[in-house]
Amino acid sequence: MSVTQSIHSMASAHQEGWGHHVIPFVPLDPQQSSEKWTLELTITKRETVAVGRCKYEVFRSRAKTKRGGERVELWSALYSPDLHATLAKIYDEGTSEEAIVGYDYIQSLSR
Repeated sequence: MSVTQSIHSMASAHQEGWGHHVIPFVPLDPQQSSEKWTLELTITKRETVAVGRCKYEVFRSRAKTKRGGERVELWSALYSPDLHATLAKIYDEGTSEEAIVGYDYIQSLSR
């Protein structure tokens, strides 16, 4: 299951008050695979985000990667259940180094 699929599953379940997953995984690098790795996903809130001229309801979810119990990476995602897509990722949230990487606009593909 991908991170986006996990967030989608949690977003659907969040309606019932459940929004935390701990997912053990093995990294592809064989030198690191002997250690215990986990990905913790937690839905922290629901909000509205503008992308271009449109507004979307999203779930803000925090992704925390741990190796041997120590945090390796922390970021948040703004996930739209309507679009089944992550609209933005937020790195170093709440610090002076905070960076948001997201879409400026969304358009349909021409056929």
